[in-house]
Amino acid sequence: MDFIPAKLLWVNEMSVELKDVSKKYAKNFAIKDINLKIGKGEFFVLLGPSGSGKTTILRCIAGLEKIDEGKILIDDKDVTNLPPSKRDIAMVFQNFALYPNKTVYENLSLPIEYLKKEERDKIIEEVSKRLGINQLLSRYPSELSGGQQQRVALARALVRKPKIFLMDEPLSNLDAPQRMSARKLIKEIQMENSITTLYVTHDQTEAMAIADRIGIIFNGKIIQVGTPEEIYENPVNEEVASFFGNPPMSILDGQILDIKGKIGVRAEEVRLNEGDFIGEVKDIEFWGDKYLVYIRFKDEEIKAFSKSRLKIGEEIRFSLIKYRVIK
Repeated sequence: MDFIPAKLLWVNEMSVELKDVSKKYAKNFAIKDINLKIGKGEFFVLLGPSGSGKTTILRCIAGLEKIDEGKILIDDKDVTNLPPSKRDIAMVFQNFALYPNKTVYENLSLPIEYLKKEERDKIIEEVSKRLGINQLLSRYPSELSGGQQQRVALARALVRKPKIFLMDEPLSNLDAPQRMSARKLIKEIQMENSITTLYVTHDQTEAMAIADRIGIIFNGKIIQVGTPEEIYENPVNEEVASFFGNPPMSILDGQILDIKGKIGVRAEEVRLNEGDFIGEVKDIEFWGDKYLVYIRFKDEEIKAFSKSRLKIGEEIRFSLIKYRVIK
């Protein structure tokens, strides 16, 4: 039976805003002129390749990195120069960052060790029960599965009673079944408690599954912000179109349709075994209920879905039932 988290009554929704935020390492900008507002209770995902600046943005919001330019606002309050402890933020890291020589209880105690033991125990009991780890409090991290460690990391963030969650690829060390279960858990916790969440990932499927809105970031700049559906349907440029989606769009020379410039086509927008175009099957991938087919057409490569397995090297007719002009 799936674990369903209960509501944590202490949570108050907070907004986060970055105004013209830049951060340099040496002479190079890690992020440049970032303007972003995350609404109260929103689950916002930063999606981009490694080295694009995703984690830098998280660390700046948390106060772990000092920005060089701009302002950071939490609930319209300027926190640019506040230390991390004054920002009401909890951060969940890629490697869970649990202390191996401390029990689960001791790991959960660390963020609230300033409280009296009775109060501390009460909070730990409440959070651990709601995350289904109350039977694990005496164990050490090495005695836990990856999924259990991930729940402990979430619990340690929650005991601080945060207003904002920052999550830096928290599922990347889990295997595929654990990732699906854990991302469902994170989304449930966030929705049940309306915790404003900024989540960093390079995983397309993960981003589309959990985000209210997504920010696409390349080379330290946010290129497009929108709902998963908006970005999927209308990528702002070729860079986003070639990156976003599973699989990404096929980018084609518009001359095939007497269009100047380039067009973008999703695999599900290509209809096989009919139409005026003829291509050659170059490769096939099995995707469970369908096959992803790579078709060579003139000097272009087009991705399409097929219900049946085709033969590599065979000719195939196809048509485009939908496309959009790409800038």
